[in-house]
Amino acid sequence: MIKVKIQNPDVDRNRPTFYPFIRYRNLLRDYSIDITESDDFDYLFVGMHDFINKKIPLRDSINYGLENLSKISGDYFLFDGSDSTSLMGAYEVFKESNAVYLFKNQKLKNKEDYKVPYAFNKFFFGDGSDIDLSYNITDDEWSRIKFSHINLGFWMDNDYSRHMPVSKNKDVDLCAIFSGLHAENRCHGIRDDLPYTKHRKGLWDKLEPLKEKYKMITKKLPFNEYINNLHNSKISLSPYGQGEFCFRDLESMVAGTLILKPSHEMVDTLPNLMIDDETFIACKHDWSDLEEKIEYILSNFEILNKDINYKIREVFKNNFNGDKFCKYYYNMFANLSGVETE
Repeated sequence: MIKVKIQNPDVDRNRPTFYPFIRYRNLLRDYSIDITESDDFDYLFVGMHDFINKKIPLRDSINYGLENLSKISGDYFLFDGSDSTSLMGAYEVFKESNAVYLFKNQKLKNKEDYKVPYAFNKFFFGDGSDIDLSYNITDDEWSRIKFSHINLGFWMDNDYSRHMPVSKNKDVDLCAIFSGLHAENRCHGIRDDLPYTKHRKGLWDKLEPLKEKYKMITKKLPFNEYINNLHNSKISLSPYGQGEFCFRDLESMVAGTLILKPSHEMVDTLPNLMIDDETFIACKHDWSDLEEKIEYILSNFEILNKDINYKIREVFKNNFNGDKFCKYYYNMFANLSGVETE
């Protein structure tokens, strides 16, 4: 039995990061993994609260993380619980520390793409900020940056398996209920709400001249009304947020509504629900082909409504479950040298 202790599991961002380990605690024991609160453990899981502080300058945050990790004796893993492919703040600490692995919810498919400098290391934010970051990741480091097998599909107690029937008769063309403007927010002292707003406002700008052509809902609604209107819509427009995979994607799946959003071609996660033109319809990040994609969906709505809604639900059902989660960590530990999993 492998004994794992989670450091500060209920503090800040650590709570959603480590929630699945608590949720599947009993099941993990069937896979020879014991989540323990004892100081008698084999491995320590360290969440981002204990090695990243986004309220202070980046270099100070790195020093904060390294200082905390220097106090740990024994083997430990880092968990960056952020919801984007960005390695900002986590990679620097990982590289300079003795961590066995760095776990990410999602990352870029190709490590070479990390060599391109982007604002906050988010490719969809573009460049030109006061904190454009790029990383030249070695093969060894890349092999030790693992998927956490945790993303929004495992978020707290939400049950995304309770699907509404897929309606064939929908009265609304587009559901475009999302915030276009982000309140002022600073990450390591630099405003990260500006590129967020630029991306989403870009969609609003494209939609404005189309309001006469399509029936769309844009007004914010109470959640239950929102879900009912989403269910009655042919297309759900889902821009990126601070990360690429969004709650709106899961809500649209539950409502049986086709998702139109920027491509996930560069993005990888596990489990991967968002597969271009299989589980959603992909468009360009700058929205330049938005109307073309809307017309494509509406012209082929009957078959897409059936096939894509079936596919995304099938992928979710087969991959977002406790056994897949537990088996992933069983295999991860089994591949570590010197570990006995039986």
